[in-house]
Amino acid sequence: MSASAATERRRQTRSRTLIGAQIIFNQRQSTLDCTVRNLSEQGALLVLSDAVATPELFELYFPLKRESRMVRARWRDGTRQGVEFTRTGKDDGEPIQLDVLRRLRRLEQENAALKARIAQLTEAG
Repeated sequence: MSASAATERRRQTRSRTLIGAQIIFNQRQSTLDCTVRNLSEQGALLVLSDAVATPELFELYFPLKRESRMVRARWRDGTRQGVEFTRTGKDDGEPIQLDVLRRLRRLEQENAALKARIAQLTEAG
């Protein structure tokens, strides 16, 4: 058994890649650019420009595919980071269900009414 076979713990071989991606975290308020250097169904190797700290769980967005995947950080070594996919993400082109859209619109209207009421009560005081 070779040394590399003894240390290999992946269940599936990864394909070498050179894909641009974004790490998205902090409730979608923060992003970091990265490069995906290898990829499988279970995970990926990311290379970042700097040795920056990322959260344990984050979204990995592939702009060319218009696809996101939720990932869990498995290891870090300087600018390299191994991640495991946790669940399938949402495609940008995936339609929003009509009932969800209606509920969102109703909640936005309720929010606007509450803000107006707060402003009204603040001015009266």
